[in-house]
Amino acid sequence: MSLEKTVYILGAGFSSPAGGPAQDAILAEIWNLPDSASVEPHKNRLKDFLQNVLNVDETKVSLEDIYTPIDRCLADGIALRGTGEEKLQELRDSIGYLIAHAIKARFDRASTTSAGYVDAFAKHLVDLAAIRAEKAKGKTDAGEAKKYDPFSIISLNWDILLDNALNTALKAKDVRPDGSMMDGDYEPFGVVDYCCYISSVNAHEKRIRTGLWSLGCRGYNVKLLKIHGSMNWLQCPNCQQLFVGFDEKFIIPNFSAPQPCRHCQKQGNVSNLRGSLVMPTFLKDLTNFQVKLVWQNAAVEIMEARKLVFIGYSLPHADFEFRQLLSRMVHKDAKIKVVLWHGSDRYKEECERYERFFSKHNPSFEPKGVLEFVRKLGATTTP
Repeated sequence: MSLEKTVYILGAGFSSPAGGPAQDAILAEIWNLPDSASVEPHKNRLKDFLQNVLNVDETKVSLEDIYTPIDRCLADGIALRGTGEEKLQELRDSIGYLIAHAIKARFDRASTTSAGYVDAFAKHLVDLAAIRAEKAKGKTDAGEAKKYDPFSIISLNWDILLDNALNTALKAKDVRPDGSMMDGDYEPFGVVDYCCYISSVNAHEKRIRTGLWSLGCRGYNVKLLKIHGSMNWLQCPNCQQLFVGFDEKFIIPNFSAPQPCRHCQKQGNVSNLRGSLVMPTFLKDLTNFQVKLVWQNAAVEIMEARKLVFIGYSLPHADFEFRQLLSRMVHKDAKIKVVLWHGSDRYKEECERYERFFSKHNPSFEPKGVLEFVRKLGATTTP
C-alpha cells in the first residue's frame, strides 16, 4: 500500500446529492423558512437591515456583500449608516442563526437514504485509518505505525454530514471482543480528529478526545480539518476551549439557551458558549486561536500531500485566503484531481479556473460528480 498522502478537499458540492445547499442558495432558504417565534424576529431584522440600511433587494444580494460591510465596521469600531456596533453584532449573530436553520431545513427535506455515498466514503476512510492501530500493536516495526499517515480531509463546509458518518463508522469499527463499545480512557479506539484542542459538549461522552491522545493510546485518528468551523462546534469566548459533539447542530439550541463553559465554571468564572463559524465575508477573521490552529495544520497537510482531490469545490476567487494557502503549500509534484458535476451550468468555467490555477500540475477531472467518485473509490485499496 502506498504511503503517499492524499488530501481530500470538500466544498458544498460534496453535500449536494444529500440535500446540502450551495452557498448562493442559502439566502433563498432563509426566506423560505416557516415563520415561527424562534425564526420570524431574526428574519424581520435581516430584511429590515437589507432594505433600509444596505438599500438592496433581499432576493438578489449575496452573503459576502452582507457580511463584509458589517465586519468592516465592527473591525473599525464605526457605525453602519447609524447602526452601532452592538446592533451590528446582534444582527450578525441573527444571520448565523438563520443560516444554521436554513441548512438544517434543506437537509431535513432530503431523502433519508440520499446520504449513502457519505457513509460509504466515511467507511472507506475509517478502514484505511484503522490500519495504523493494527501496526501499533507490535506486529510490525513501531516506526512504521508512526509513518502511516495516508490521508486527511479539509472541509470548507459547515454541515456535519461527514462528521456524523465518520463517527458512526468509527463506532462500528471499535468494539471489544465481547461486543461492547470501546470507551475507556486508554483504549486504542479511533476518533474524528479536528486537529485542534477539543472537549465534548456532553461531559459524560468518553469517545470524544483529541487525535494526539488517541494515537498515544495506540489508537488512530481520522483528520477532518474544518477551516470554516462547524455546526456541531461551540466555543468559550473566555478560555477559547472548543466543545464538539455529533448528531446535533448545537449552534441552533445554544443560540436561545446558551450553555456555560464547564471548564470556566470550575475556576469560578461565568462564560457562555457561542457558535464557532467563519462566515462568508471578504474580511474573514482567522485570528481565533482554534481556527488558526486548524489552518496551520491544514497548511502542513497540504504541504505533505502528493495528491489533492477537490470534491464539489469550485475554487471561488472569494476564498482568497484558502487560495493563497494552496499557492504557498502545494508540492510542485503533487497530482491534482477535481471532482465536479458536468451537468452544472458553471462546469466549464470551474474546470478552466482549476486549469489556470494549477497550470503546471495538469489537473485531471471526474465529470460525473461525487457519487461516481465514491463508487470508484470503494473498489480501490489506496486513497
